[in-house]
Amino acid sequence: MPQFVTTTRRNLLKCAAAVASLSALPKPGIAAAAVQPGLQIRKLTWAGVMVETENTALFIDAIAPDEKAGEKEDVLATTHRADALITHHHGDHFDNETLQKVLGKHGRLVCLRATADRADTRGLRVQPVDMWQPIFFPSADDDLVAFPVPAVDGWGAPQVSWVIDGRGVRLFHGGDTQWHGDLVDIARAYGPFDVAFLPINGARQQVGRYVDQGIPAVLTPSQAVAAAQLLRAKMIVPIHFGNPDPPTYVEVADPLGEFQREASKAKMPVRVLRTGESFHIEAHPDNCRARS
Repeated sequence: MPQFVTTTRRNLLKCAAAVASLSALPKPGIAAAAVQPGLQIRKLTWAGVMVETENTALFIDAIAPDEKAGEKEDVLATTHRADALITHHHGDHFDNETLQKVLGKHGRLVCLRATADRADTRGLRVQPVDMWQPIFFPSADDDLVAFPVPAVDGWGAPQVSWVIDGRGVRLFHGGDTQWHGDLVDIARAYGPFDVAFLPINGARQQVGRYVDQGIPAVLTPSQAVAAAQLLRAKMIVPIHFGNPDPPTYVEVADPLGEFQREASKAKMPVRVLRTGESFHIEAHPDNCRARS
């Protein structure tokens, strides 16, 4: 009789993360190519982020620059082969025209399968994926690996957050998620994180079928800090704030100031980036070993 072993979802997630990390190790008998440790990060418009190595550019929630705010088109420029991730299909996180420009003929748009069913993906090479499924960029070199993990959209759309791992650095991108219980599993399976990109504006909306009941549909400043602590993030980069349009779209009062005060009380390191600003995240030796 065959023997079957049962396991928990948490253990399966840990195994998936371990397998993905092992794939980056040099193969026996093959000399490892020299690589630059760490990752280059560029803040894009609103919730957008670009992650770069010397081989790869990976866009997350990239949309057109805000010309009214003085943002320039070159914020999206890269000399590398580009791919893209989106957390969900809403227009402030998914922009078909912009993605066609940055991806060209060969880049992939990777998104949750349910998101691909809702988004207008005409003209894009789309790779739908399932929750927790590891995706490698570029597929030939395994430069970076991304995992779609659970998120909760305040307006009912399918949404994921993204875990990005590569070059001794691990990142978390939270789109515009609300607080949710799966943050515990994400932290246990993939944490700690070198940087967490988290929404902070606690947005509420009053338009169409959405009625403002006073309940934030996005993480508030204090919730973002609490989420970063739960994820064991070493630093927070705030995203998704600073563009209210009352009464249709309302943010908490002074989202950045409130976030900085909450982070200071929690002794949580913060890096505030302007659109187009970049920084390098150094690899740490501990990131190359198994994480507890």
